[in-house]
Amino acid sequence: MDSENNSANPALTNRISIDAAWAYSHKIKCPGLTPGRDEIYGLSDDLPKRLAIYLYKKLNPTVWVVFVGGTGTGKSTLFNAFCGKPLSETGVERPKTCGPIAYAHRRCKIEKDFPLTLIQIERQASEDSYSGVASGEPGYLLILEHAREELAHLVIVDTPDLDSVEAKNREIAQDLCLFADAVVFITSQEKYADEIPYQLLTRIRQENRPYFLLLNKAQEFMAEEEVIISLQSRNISLPEDRVWSIPYAPGGRSQWISEQPGFRDFANHLLLEISTDRREEFRKTQNKRRAAYLSSQIDKLISLMKKEERAGEQWLNQLDALYQKAAQDLIEEQKERFAAESRQYLQKEIRKLFTKYDLLAKPRRYFKKALVTPLRLLGFGRKDDRELHKQGILKVRQKINLTPVQIATLRFNRSVLEKLSPSDQDSPLFTKLREPGVQLNESEIMERIWEEQDQIVDWLEQKFEKLSKGISKGKEWGIYSTSVLWGILILSFEAAVGGGFTVLDAALDTALAPFVTKGAVELFAYHEIQKVARELARRYQEGLLSVLRVQRDRYEHCLKSLTTPLEELESLRRLLA
Repeated sequence: MDSENNSANPALTNRISIDAAWAYSHKIKCPGLTPGRDEIYGLSDDLPKRLAIYLYKKLNPTVWVVFVGGTGTGKSTLFNAFCGKPLSETGVERPKTCGPIAYAHRRCKIEKDFPLTLIQIERQASEDSYSGVASGEPGYLLILEHAREELAHLVIVDTPDLDSVEAKNREIAQDLCLFADAVVFITSQEKYADEIPYQLLTRIRQENRPYFLLLNKAQEFMAEEEVIISLQSRNISLPEDRVWSIPYAPGGRSQWISEQPGFRDFANHLLLEISTDRREEFRKTQNKRRAAYLSSQIDKLISLMKKEERAGEQWLNQLDALYQKAAQDLIEEQKERFAAESRQYLQKEIRKLFTKYDLLAKPRRYFKKALVTPLRLLGFGRKDDRELHKQGILKVRQKINLTPVQIATLRFNRSVLEKLSPSDQDSPLFTKLREPGVQLNESEIMERIWEEQDQIVDWLEQKFEKLSKGISKGKEWGIYSTSVLWGILILSFEAAVGGGFTVLDAALDTALAPFVTKGAVELFAYHEIQKVARELARRYQEGLLSVLRVQRDRYEHCLKSLTTPLEELESLRRLLA
């Protein structure tokens, strides 16, 4: 749908904006490397809800007055007194307001585009249909209609207790407070020092919303000054013109309370501040405040996420350092395993190869050919070169020892968990690092090594084919013999597998030197074999380290899967703008 059609339908534009905000918030994740983790998740849950309410309030011309308070403070009694009717059930023996109740004009369509899907709306059509006082129902906002024009611009709401034992009731009370253009905060002598209600009062003040504090059931010695001083001790500073004391009403009679000077002064003050004449200006001011608060919260979220991003970059740098240390240790250990006897073994095997191919090699070949030809005619004979090559490679594979790689991987895993795992066990990264499938198991290590080996073997055979193409059949002796060439390559492979990849070039040079003549062809072959040996050693070393690299990449994925691109948050900022 194009933007022109959207602008013609503000409700649709707002619905799209709300859906987009929820989509952005669900993408927000953090690994929990900074103390701001809980605040990040709190903001990501809270911001879309606030944006939805903000957009709803811009379309809805009414002013919301929301009564909030703790259990037993007389909140519903004062709500009834303000409305001038016994609407909400009262009592002291247990919480009476099970669900929120709104007193609204019959023309007020609260339910139109109502942004909170967790709250269902139920309406009683006229005052004549009221069957006595109501207690509300959990999960429902009960609208009690009236036809009083002097209150037509208001929605007056009685909420469940802020400290209700029912979590859903507490959440609904706090959510409806977000709709409030003016909050009437009720406390009492026995409740004014409670923590939960005053956490909400602190947030209301931070958001710069109008509020009115009523000290209900006040005794003569319980003056406003005492409450103000008590709150100041908790860093809550209230101006005196925002606090009223309401005397104790025998039997909690709302009619009696409505006649008290303190309550009348409060009601007049509130109704004057939100009068019909001032409504539009008042609403615009409140919407600007909401927008400013939303913007500040998005800025805070982005700031917190940037701190997580910087912490994540440091974490990855530390991960790389641990990987480099593990790789270096593995190479050093492999180097130590290539002992002097391994070098002697290499020289011995190369000597065997060359003694097979002396100057009498050609007559011996003719003799061998005359001997084996009848056998070949009968279907017997040696296997082809490819099969012999395959056997040579399999023989080398049998000598591969995976234990050093497995031990190096285990050590690397241990160092990551000891040095990089968050100390907070509730941190998402703490859990992610320990999920099944993050650490390589023995079977995965073996498969990875074999995969690398297969690639090396393919490469080695390609090199052999390339080097052996130019060999003249009349000069198949010395270093350039195909058999000697393949034997040397296999021995090079075996030396690398034995841990000699770091000194293979020097060891091979020592072994080959006595058999190399000054002929151009043999010198060329000699240098080519040296190059192949160097590359073989490099490839094998990379193959071993690839196991550690795969393990390192899995840890990096753990972090990045919990990281939100800052572009997502910038999109949320643009959405608000």
